[in-house]
Amino acid sequence: MENTRDKLIDATFDEIYSHGYQGAPLTDILKKAGVHKGSMYHFFKNKKEMALAAIGEKMFEKFNERYSYVESYQIGILDEFYKRLRDLTARDFKRGCPIANIVQEMSNIDEDFNVLMKSIYEVFRENVKSILDKAIEIKELKPCDTTKLALFITSTLEGAILSAKATGDEQDYLDVIDEMIDYIQMKRG
Repeated sequence: MENTRDKLIDATFDEIYSHGYQGAPLTDILKKAGVHKGSMYHFFKNKKEMALAAIGEKMFEKFNERYSYVESYQIGILDEFYKRLRDLTARDFKRGCPIANIVQEMSNIDEDFNVLMKSIYEVFRENVKSILDKAIEIKELKPCDTTKLALFITSTLEGAILSAKATGDEQDYLDVIDEMIDYIQMKRG
């Protein structure tokens, strides 16, 4: 059974992802969670603290689900990575990328959000770098600067998601991903 804190975290993340931090009234979050304001104050001082916790926890959970397989693979890691990149069910193209949305809305106006989003984005890049490092280790990728390649991949992914959100066409995302995979494949040599 989901506890009150989990309900608050889930509702807060969903409302912020859907409407932005500034567009997600506390009353809507509490209503969605099915809890009273007093229950929120048991766990969090205010909406901002709850939002920072929700964003951090949910984003790290998503990364763990999406990239934790890397340590278990001894063969086919790039193929698995490509499969996950092409999985349209793993992304919400109507709402876009939660990282990009929050960075664009809040990083310039609130230092706490800025620090959190920088750390989340860094973890994202490190997850991708780990996949690339493992691919080199198991000889699926030629040695290369995996830090730069991870930056290229994460930046390309963000742009692909934004393109699909802007046009409403998931094929835009897939076309960009296919081009990116072709580029990585050239490095496989």
